[in-house]
Amino acid sequence: MIATTKTRREFIKQTALATGMFAIIGGCEQKSWRSLLDPEAIKKFRKRFSGNIILPGDKEYETVRRVPWMNPKTDRYPAIIGQCNNKEDVLRCVDLANQHDLEVAVRSGNHSFMGWGTCDRGIVIDLSKMKHITIDPVKKTVNVATGNISQEISDATASYGLEPVLGECGSVGAGLVLGGGLGWLSGKYGAACDNLISASIITADARVLKADISTNPDLFWAIRGGGGNFGIATSYEYQLHPVGEVLAGGFSYPVSKARDMLRFYRDFLATAPDELQGCCFLTAEQKFSVVFVYAGDLAAGEKLIDKFRSLSHPVQDWMKRRAYAEIYTLAPYSDNGIVNPFKAQKGSYIEQLSDEVIDLILDRFAQPPPAKFYDFVFDHYMHGEVCRVAPDATAFGLRKAGAIHLSFGLEWQDPKNTAACMSWHAKTLELLQQYSGGRIYSNYMSTEGEQAVKAVYGANYPRLVSLKKTYDPQSFFHRNQNVLLK
Repeated sequence: MIATTKTRREFIKQTALATGMFAIIGGCEQKSWRSLLDPEAIKKFRKRFSGNIILPGDKEYETVRRVPWMNPKTDRYPAIIGQCNNKEDVLRCVDLANQHDLEVAVRSGNHSFMGWGTCDRGIVIDLSKMKHITIDPVKKTVNVATGNISQEISDATASYGLEPVLGECGSVGAGLVLGGGLGWLSGKYGAACDNLISASIITADARVLKADISTNPDLFWAIRGGGGNFGIATSYEYQLHPVGEVLAGGFSYPVSKARDMLRFYRDFLATAPDELQGCCFLTAEQKFSVVFVYAGDLAAGEKLIDKFRSLSHPVQDWMKRRAYAEIYTLAPYSDNGIVNPFKAQKGSYIEQLSDEVIDLILDRFAQPPPAKFYDFVFDHYMHGEVCRVAPDATAFGLRKAGAIHLSFGLEWQDPKNTAACMSWHAKTLELLQQYSGGRIYSNYMSTEGEQAVKAVYGANYPRLVSLKKTYDPQSFFHRNQNVLLK
């Protein structure tokens, strides 16, 4: 089976190379070519597919093929894009890929830093149009299609005074659970994967499997943090939690105060209750901002936040009581209003936000590349319930208290600046890796290869390899945090 896997991967790679699918480092090259599929194959596919099919040359193609972080490393041209309406459409896409040896890229929220939601000369299975939300207020559960995003789900469950544990960014898809999934409620209720009750999975051989604690329990363990290695998840059932009004918002300061405020933020969260989650960020506007969400007794929360507020008078203060769903309108995840053609995003796990790490980040921030926009986001501070779950209870084992997940992005306009921007980005990641403890957060993965994937899964990696051999022995699904078969 390993030899078969290798053959398929080599075929796909050779096909891409033979057709000149590469990016020029000075900017994203323009390409124009026909679909790899012959017209008869496409005609047959259309008859069985209820969704929208987009091919090279179609007016939507140039827009739909793109991923949010567009740069030479993510600029790809698929042979066909299938926007699925339902599970049957997904099955048809899997069949087509198998019949024609097409590389497969699966997208829903399309938030991969690596651009895994697209591919060259293959098929993009686009799940973003698959939407349904069914709430059981008695059992406190919600069943959602994989195309639903965090904002949509939160808006729907809020009318019942209930919320799931999903992403901090409203446009993150329901499938963040495949990488573990961290959000504003993780301190109180754990990771998204700790709140997954069941999922429906389509495998590489077009089987539809239910995965839960009693049905295919090994698969259920694997999809809770093991990425898209084992199949395409078409729906998820999540546990909901009672969440009403929260205390949410933040403070902004001149960037000159960033060093002192970052140290205070670190020490403040080290003793924070489970109900509090925080995020802070540096932006090109030379501002340092802190955002908090407190989901508990609001009077107690206000007293706690006042302690932070009292350290240094902010130039902006937008902390207040508000509906939970409003948190998705808060920076840094709200739309920054900037439209730039080139974007890149990377992430790094930081085992401890030491003074040394803070100094390094501020030094890199003070020496930016020729970008129109850049930021550092200190995200997903690890504490509370998410850290109490055993590292091997799910495939998501990155649960060390006091750790933080750093993302840093760039946006630029002139293609002549591409090399400088991407070099700065890569160097920053390289410098940060010495503070990662050899680990990477799955949903922030920014490099590929065996060393990187082992850094994602840690001690859980051998078990994931074994399950990959069971559920995807040909590595049909490999544009993800790919478990390598050797």
